Amino acid sequence: MTPPFSIDDLEAALAKVRPLILGHGGEIEVERISDEGVVSVRLSGACRACPNMAMTYVGPIRSILMQVEGISEVECPQVRASTATLDRVARLMGARRFR
Repeated sequence: MTPPFSIDDLEAALAKVRPLILGHGGEIEVERISDEGVVSVRLSGACRACPNMAMTYVGPIRSILMQVEGISEVECPQVRASTATLDRVARLMGARRFR
């Protein structure tokens, strides 16, 4: 499996996101990368029970990681909300929209 993007670029994007997550007692890790460029992340620590998990995912996490050329989507299976709901949150936050 060779992702359609540089792992170094992904790590650089995670380095931008990680301080925001760590600052709230959480952590982020990549669970899976598909051949199509879909990156699946998992939040742990204090993030697991945070009521703002969806906003953190839609805002900084997804927005920053999607800037990496070749990443087609960022998923966080822990966020249990419809695509329509996530798109509405993204629109309200001025973040990258869901299609």
